[in-house]
Amino acid sequence: MKIEVLYVSECPNHPPAIKAIAEVLRECGLPEHITEIKVTDTDHAVALEFPGSPTIRIDGTDIEPDLPQTNSYGLMCRTYMVDGKRQGVPRREWIRDAVMRAVNQHG
Repeated sequence: MKIEVLYVSECPNHPPAIKAIAEVLRECGLPEHITEIKVTDTDHAVALEFPGSPTIRIDGTDIEPDLPQTNSYGLMCRTYMVDGKRQGVPRREWIRDAVMRAVNQHG
């Protein structure tokens, strides 16, 4: 399983996102192998199809279940719609569900 966190350096939600992923992995008894990818410029953001920081992908798939389609990529903060409110860190359940899907696919 490949876990990637794409972020910009000034993002205040990057550390809490890493912490949430690590906690979910520990709860699931899985190793805490997280690759952090610092997005440094607009060309890099476009090449990675980076919708904002933090973006969490497991095996190349964004963890947000209802990810809105966008062609807007760049160096910006990302928000997630959780229970009708915008917040900077995704739901832990989304992380856990994505981890479990990946575990089940890998056998």
